[in-house]
Amino acid sequence: MISKQEILRSIKPNEWDFGNTILYEMCKRNPSHTNSDVIIAKTLIIGRTYAAAIERRKNKSKKEINDNFYLDVVVPAFKKSNLDKLLKDLNKYTTINSKNIFEILKVHSYLTKHLNSITGQNKRSFASKYLHFHKPHLFFIYDSRVVTSLRNFIKKTPKEFSHIINGENIDSEYAKFVCKSLHMKEQFEKTIAKKITLRQCDNI
Repeated sequence: MISKQEILRSIKPNEWDFGNTILYEMCKRNPSHTNSDVIIAKTLIIGRTYAAAIERRKNKSKKEINDNFYLDVVVPAFKKSNLDKLLKDLNKYTTINSKNIFEILKVHSYLTKHLNSITGQNKRSFASKYLHFHKPHLFFIYDSRVVTSLRNFIKKTPKEFSHIINGENIDSEYAKFVCKSLHMKEQFEKTIAKKITLRQCDNI
């Protein structure tokens, strides 16, 4: 288990905080998906900043211009989606826990499937990052580095979460990751006797 000193060192402010703050503020001020310019800015900036660009897709023509993809495909897809309602329904939650985790996972699964319909690829990582910046207290960031690091702390999903990862309308891979992350977040908090954010958990 990681030591108290290592946890405290990991959650200290760092050089990446300013850039992340800009992304958080962008989504906080522009949470909806009704304006084309806002949709393009949020999907483009978050995706490229976090190495999960949405324009990476199957069957892309070499002559196809990414600008056209955002305008002709991404914007209509987000406008027609049910994402705004789903995110609004989560406003009642201030943190992720065992009681609301399934509802949160269903929103991630919805966005992942919606993006798959326009890209032909699994956009699990992008969906988690995009949702995180809209609801930073509810969505853990999923990427290969974090998944690999998490295995150093926990190998299997805790039994108390088994009914969740086997549930319907969720992405089981992301569900396993979130259940493990939530468990470890609680362990980290016990070690230092204070609450930490999902971003701080990611840093650890």
